[in-house]
Formats: sequence, structure tokens, C-alpha cells
Amino acid sequence: MANDFAAALTQLDDVAWTQIVNELQASIHPVDRTATRIWFAFFPVKLWRALTTSGDVAATMKKLTIKGQPLLREQVDTSAAFLYGYKYWPQVKTAVSEYAASATAGQPIAAQIKTVAQRVAAQVNASESLLLGITAVAFGTLQQVGAELFKQPAAANDYSQRWNRPADQVVADRRKDDSQGLFGFLKSVDKTFTVNIREGVPGYTFKALNDQDVTMAAQQVPASQYAQDARCKVGEGALPVECRSAACGTCWVGVLSPTEKLSPPNQRERDRWRYFGYEGFTGEADSPIRLACQLKARGNATLVVPPWCGLIGKLDAPEETASAASA
Repeated sequence: MANDFAAALTQLDDVAWTQIVNELQASIHPVDRTATRIWFAFFPVKLWRALTTSGDVAATMKKLTIKGQPLLREQVDTSAAFLYGYKYWPQVKTAVSEYAASATAGQPIAAQIKTVAQRVAAQVNASESLLLGITAVAFGTLQQVGAELFKQPAAANDYSQRWNRPADQVVADRRKDDSQGLFGFLKSVDKTFTVNIREGVPGYTFKALNDQDVTMAAQQVPASQYAQDARCKVGEGALPVECRSAACGTCWVGVLSPTEKLSPPNQRERDRWRYFGYEGFTGEADSPIRLACQLKARGNATLVVPPWCGLIGKLDAPEETASAASA
């Protein structure tokens, strides 16, 4: 990837990626519009640069109190599993790798993403709208892991198994709520809803009472079911959580279902977003990045849990200090 395209890709920061994703939004199928935004929030360029330029990744992770796995190089073929377009990941990965080997920086990155998405759409006989989000993710992954690692064939997996429903059906299912029975219209506090934290994989749902906070509801799930995530503590259930007061940021999640199915961000949660450094698209009232301990269920909710948590807001402190000094 030693060409002008590589140089242009390397220079992109989180602000640039936000602009690119925003430019692509209207053309991405609704099934992956929010998921694409969430992926770029989960894997910010600023964290990747901090870890790969520190000289001591372990020390930097400790400084930022990071738990879990934030590096894409350890999850090249799994990080985007919550995107519907992931079913085409092997083809997208190959196409992006081949494109990067000969591309130039002549076109804006968003236009180049569209070019590759069109090629793969024709290859797999699918709508371009289903390929745009996952292709953008592939470009972002390539930036962070480099051409040599990225060009390796996708790991053996049945990529389509998780998504065996039509995309429009997935979108419709995210909008549905559980039936409350024949006299459900009379229920209020005793309504129950389903929270899904790994869409398309059996066994990753739990029930929440109306207006119950999501982390409390998750306690009913035995931690043994989530043993693969060391951040899930015994007695705390299906979600990584510690303080329950928006003080630690451990329980941050992405929201794939309509945000009106959850309570809106309160002022404390808004104030803490920048402190934690979870800034990806969090300036909005309907932000898809939330703290689970502040979420109250008001309908069925589909969430995705990031593979790490930490206090990466510390990375912004030097920039703020420098800005103050130059003012």
C-alpha cells in the first residue's frame, strides 16, 4: 500500500471519518446506517495511534485503564460482525485489498468506498446499499492494521449464518416490541421487553421491565454464559458494568434499534461522554453511543457491546492544554 492512496488513508483522523460516514449515510441501507457509525465510534483513530506510537502498549493501556481488546489487529475478521454487511466480509476484504494495491489519492475516500462497494455488489448480486457500510469499515480496518495483515484471506467462518434473514426484515424486527398479552394496553410498569446484546446469535437476550435500567435487568443472566468477556463479573450478568452511576464508562454500548425504545440521554450521561472519550456521534439526543447503566427500557432494544472500555478522554487532555496555552 505504498502509494498516494495509502498516504491519504493514513492521514485520516476521527473528524475526517465522521465526515465520510455522514456523507455515505443516506446511501447505506437502514440495516447498517447506525451500525456503521457505531463501528467507527468503537475503533477510534486516536486510540489506535496512541497505542501504536507509545512504544509500550501495555503501559499505555494501563494509563488509560483500558480493559478488553481495543486493537483491530487482534480482531480483523470479527470486529464488524454486528453489521449486516458482514455476511459479505470475505469478498469485501479481498476487493479492498486489491483496490489499495493500485489505487491513487485522486478521489475523495467516500467516492473510493462507493467504487469498491459497487464492484462487490455486482460480484455477490446484492444491493450496493448493503455493501457501503461494511466497505467503509474495511477501509477503516485497513488504515489501522496495514496492508500486509489486511490482505490475509478472511478466517474460515460461515459469514452468512448470523444474517439469514432479509435486511428489511432485520430492520422491521428491531422496531417490534414484545406482545403484552390480550390486555397489554392496560399494563404500565409491569410491561416487559426483550434486550438483545448479540443480534443474530441465540442465547444473548434478557428481559427488562418497563423503565428498568438495562444493567439491572442484565443481572438475571448468569455470568457463566458470557465467560468469553472477562469484563462481565459474577453477579452482574450479561453486561460489563462496575459503578452504575455513569462514573466509570465500563458499560458503554451501541444502540442498533430505534433510540426511542430507550430513555434519552440525561445530563449526567451527556457530561461524561467527553470525559470518557466516547465521542463518536454522541453529541445528539438520539446518540447510538450510550452508557447502559443510564438506559431505561421502554421497548425492545438491540444493543452491541464494544470489545473494550477505558478512559481515552485522557488522550485529549494534552490537546486542550496546548490550545489553552496558545489562546
